Amino acid sequence: MTHRAARRLGPLALAALPGLLLLATSNLAVASTPTASAVIDDSIPADRFPHRAEEARSKARFAERAAREADQASVMTPNQYQFDVTHYGLDLTLSPSTSTLSGTVTTTAEVTNGPVATFDFNLKNNMTVSAATSGGVPTTFAHASNIVTVDLDRSYANGEIVTLTVTYSGNPSGDSFGWSSFGGSPMIWSLSEPFGAREWWPCKDHNDDKADSVDITITLPDNLVVASNGTLVSDVDNGTTRTTHWHTDYAMAPYLVSIACHPYTVFSHWYTPQAGGSPMEVKYFVYPSHFSAVQATYALTVPMIDAFAQGWGEYPFVNEKYGHAEFVWGGGMEHQTCTSLGGYGEDLISHELAHQWWGDNVTCADFHHIWLNEGFATWGEAYWKEQSAGVGTYRDYMDGAAYFGPGTIYAEDLTDFNAIFDSNLSYNKASWVVHMLRGVLGDTDFFAGLAHYRALYGGSVATTEQFRDAMEDISGRDLDAFFQQWIYGEYFPVYGSSWVATPGGIDLTIDQLQTNTGLFTMPIQVRVTSDAGTFDYTVEDELASQTFAISVPGTVEDVQIDPDKWILRQVQSTVTNPTLAQGILLVNGVDWATYGSEITSAYADSTFWNDFPITFWDTFSEPAGGYPPNVPEPLGHGAVPAGTIGKYSAVVWVGNNYAGDLADWIETPIESYLDAGGNVLLLTRMGSDFLDPSLSAYLGINTTSVQTTISSCNAQVAGLTNMSLIGTQNLVDLFSPTVGPNSTLLFRGTSTQGIGVVVEPPAGGTARPDGGRMAYIAGRPYRYNHSQLRANVDYILTHWFGEPYSPAVPVGEPGIVAVPFGLEPCAPNPFARETTLAFSLSRKGSAELSVYDVSGRLVRNLVRGEQPAGASQVIWDGRDSAGLRVAPGVYYVRLHEAQGTVARPVVLIR
Repeated sequence: MTHRAARRLGPLALAALPGLLLLATSNLAVASTPTASAVIDDSIPADRFPHRAEEARSKARFAERAAREADQASVMTPNQYQFDVTHYGLDLTLSPSTSTLSGTVTTTAEVTNGPVATFDFNLKNNMTVSAATSGGVPTTFAHASNIVTVDLDRSYANGEIVTLTVTYSGNPSGDSFGWSSFGGSPMIWSLSEPFGAREWWPCKDHNDDKADSVDITITLPDNLVVASNGTLVSDVDNGTTRTTHWHTDYAMAPYLVSIACHPYTVFSHWYTPQAGGSPMEVKYFVYPSHFSAVQATYALTVPMIDAFAQGWGEYPFVNEKYGHAEFVWGGGMEHQTCTSLGGYGEDLISHELAHQWWGDNVTCADFHHIWLNEGFATWGEAYWKEQSAGVGTYRDYMDGAAYFGPGTIYAEDLTDFNAIFDSNLSYNKASWVVHMLRGVLGDTDFFAGLAHYRALYGGSVATTEQFRDAMEDISGRDLDAFFQQWIYGEYFPVYGSSWVATPGGIDLTIDQLQTNTGLFTMPIQVRVTSDAGTFDYTVEDELASQTFAISVPGTVEDVQIDPDKWILRQVQSTVTNPTLAQGILLVNGVDWATYGSEITSAYADSTFWNDFPITFWDTFSEPAGGYPPNVPEPLGHGAVPAGTIGKYSAVVWVGNNYAGDLADWIETPIESYLDAGGNVLLLTRMGSDFLDPSLSAYLGINTTSVQTTISSCNAQVAGLTNMSLIGTQNLVDLFSPTVGPNSTLLFRGTSTQGIGVVVEPPAGGTARPDGGRMAYIAGRPYRYNHSQLRANVDYILTHWFGEPYSPAVPVGEPGIVAVPFGLEPCAPNPFARETTLAFSLSRKGSAELSVYDVSGRLVRNLVRGEQPAGASQVIWDGRDSAGLRVAPGVYYVRLHEAQGTVARPVVLIR
């Protein structure tokens, strides 16, 4: 890794918003000249991202074996620095009946650091070398430690061309080459990323030495069709065998050389280049039984090529072809001009196609910088959605790729292949780096920068720093801080904000609240709504706390930080003036398009709220077939604003962590809402992602296993019921059944699996002293028996949350008497020594009778727990829970039970 020394890590320059002027002076900045806010499309993509994780797992499989063999895969020998390969010619014979590969590889190379008398090639020791030539004559060789060293026929000087051959044979079966089958017929495949070419052919197996051209000639049984790179030169039937010859004149890294062999059905589409002229063939090699199934999504391939070519420049290999060859791995592999596909989903196709520009044409110089391949291709999926379905779909797609965990995008350890192909870092978070850079630069400079980057490094390789420099060349911005914090740093910024009105605008203060990493230097979009309209500004933020003076027409009503989510961040908002008066807010966080009838049937059965009145909120858009008839129209979509959530006494969040709902949970001020006294029931599978350390501590739980499968859910509290499973409860996070002192275990699986918990914080909340309660049930909520989960939700809402809830007399307002409901006026009142508190319950159940002072502090619990139906009374002697006499003054007696909460003022005198 080469960093330029002594580069300034100061504030970034302005983002490219038209007409924006920003002047920075110390920690006070002034922004002016607003631009009108754009309208975005809110449609939701129908298919999502499992292909990424599957591809990452597939590509990383080779890691375990490489680690076991302690192979220095990423390190070139000193000799390999002395020559540059210009051509490979593979002439191979494949025998699936004996699992044998035999053949000769011819290498042509130019000497760059002579004199040199030997060439080193990477080839695993399980392959046997039988002969070698140099300059057309036989020569000697050695094969040890996975290196073939060939003695040249003479010493060669700089600039001289060397041609040599290696003849070899063996069974290369493993993680990079396979003798598989499909439908009863052989399916021979290769997948060489990152260091697997050496498993099946001798080469200089390193990205930064691309051969200028490659020939691949394969002889095999004549019922098999060979798909490979470049253009088909010939396909000759030899009788019982056939010989197929492919050729490419485009530079190619060794790991992108590919073969896929099967009795394929072959068909083609055609792409017209951007400048016109002869169409390019788009050729598909599919399993015969899949021919009909692939038609719909394969038909999108040519429109994708066209969309990418318009945005990123012409398809890089337009003089040859593009194509797909089905193979047996999950996910896909972006073999140059002929992607190997383990599926045929739209997102998988767009991802692998995007690699032809970013990964194949411009290749990461080494796998430390793999994000330049995978992050770009993942962002390419979202870019295709933008081109085909609109910018709103693009933003929703990026939401689904957000990753808020630890780790650097830069792959530090190349012996850890799971780190190289980490779906969270190399794929998802890396795609956000591309997205954020687009936000920093604006579309004009961003796409011009991509064109410049490709012009510099197309047909070659690049590092993060070279990409950075290319984008700086076009934008004129100093991007050191951006790449340092996002590629080599961890985590993300957490922003808090406040504003005050000033004559002609506002003073906006933005705080960086993150504690697990350093400060971020980022331009932040600010959207200000006033009675004159909605206006966008950009401020340059780099300090722990920074105030910006912004000129705004009209009277300001609302301010949003990064409203269009150009930054991978969290924005902490605060619930202020909560009323908690509007009952239950039910929030859907399960993607309708992905889960279909699984989730719609659960809603149709009122699974998550029983017969309680609800207000509905959807983090996604309306499902294609509309909402079930018993579900009211949603109040809103996305994250729940602080001003909205504070109106409700309880929130039931049906979560999933798939397709973007986690980002909306994070953006919703759940902790602030709990602090205010709101109650939350969270139903979700990946709880460790929803429950940050503070929320886990709040619940009193410790996660012990992640993304596991549960087979039972057994109630641990009388009043709850066991829940049977109506689908696979996989990818579920579980916790220790030993919970905190204020928590109650609700459900467990095995003796070591905690599944459900509820916490009753003794201090309650600021606006509701008996509130601030949180319950959590792990699992996919749509795959629990609907009637059993419905009964349990009802019990939690009734027994622990006190629904339906009626707010009591506001604390601190003496003289206002609540409407009588089961609690008689205290007598005597005022009192000096003791007073009688008479109350009644309409049914047997849990109840609390407590005394609070005017600040909302709990003074004493007089009754707590199961109580009989009918009238009861208790005496308060003016003492607190420690037995000490309290000071004279106004107090409130509150009765809370399943029917609601009521309060009475009482005055203590001495």
